[in-house]
Amino acid sequence: MAKVLIIGAGVAGASAALALEQAGWDVVVVDKARRPGGRCATRRLSADPASPWFDYGAQYFTARTAPFRDRVAHDLEAGILARWTPQVCVAERGEHGWQLNSSPDDRERLISPNGLNHWVRYLFEQADIDVRCGQGVRGLYRTAKGWRADLGEHGRLHADAVVLTAPAVQAAALLGERTQAFPVLGEARHRLSPCHSLVVAAPAVPDCQALFVHQGPLSWCADNSHKAGQTHSDARLWTLHAGPQFSAEHLEDTPESIATTLTREFANITALSTRQMRLVRTHRWRYARPGPVAEALDPPCQAVPDEGIVLAGDWLAGGRVEGAWRSGAAAAAQLTD
Repeated sequence: MAKVLIIGAGVAGASAALALEQAGWDVVVVDKARRPGGRCATRRLSADPASPWFDYGAQYFTARTAPFRDRVAHDLEAGILARWTPQVCVAERGEHGWQLNSSPDDRERLISPNGLNHWVRYLFEQADIDVRCGQGVRGLYRTAKGWRADLGEHGRLHADAVVLTAPAVQAAALLGERTQAFPVLGEARHRLSPCHSLVVAAPAVPDCQALFVHQGPLSWCADNSHKAGQTHSDARLWTLHAGPQFSAEHLEDTPESIATTLTREFANITALSTRQMRLVRTHRWRYARPGPVAEALDPPCQAVPDEGIVLAGDWLAGGRVEGAWRSGAAAAAQLTD
């Protein structure tokens, strides 16, 4: 049985793992993070499994292509996914200050009842795939028999093929001189742009549970408590995402500085007071959204078939959770074909 090493336990890694496991490969997935999920990142307020949760990475996703819709239909039926129908607003700044106007965007939004991280973990568990978190790849080398991954204190892994789902900058660092075999890794640092993420405990905003902002430092705000069905209390957990320009310009700013700026802006937009807000979490995603030179490939991955290595990730497929899924499936197809 051929063995494949998948680097990255996010959506692209899960998609590739499921397809390759079904095709009869021996699949091992490694990720430097403590749990699967990638940018489908969820936390709870405390270790109590009943405590409120919040997504601080991806907030929801859509399903437009037939194969992905089939996957979604299965997981909706299993109760792992659910449809989210918030009141969505657009924040617009006029001469008299901010106004919240209802958004005409009525697309189907998909979430997990326990956070999107729970969905990704379910995908891996469904096929009993060998997922090893907390094991970062320190080096990746081509050998006479395939590939060797050095995992530091966790030893080495040998595989016949590799699916590399890391962001472009990290993929290029692992590949070293072999980066030249992947034209898409040219200008790697511009393939993905950063995002500052903030979670605050704050009151509900009347008639608004999700908010698009097209001006200033913020780009998106979401009421996680509404996603979790916890609407009986006025206290909510809001995720605030900064826009790409602000995030890039303030990439190395302190978390305290970022938190001050984003909470003030959220207060101004919603007419809340910063005194009503409590900081819960800050996170800097260095590689979050498709960057200025990102391109959607067809197929949405890049492979060197003779060497048994494929690059995958949402940044090769136009972004979004669905893009990551499509890219992982395409990477698996490159190896099975």
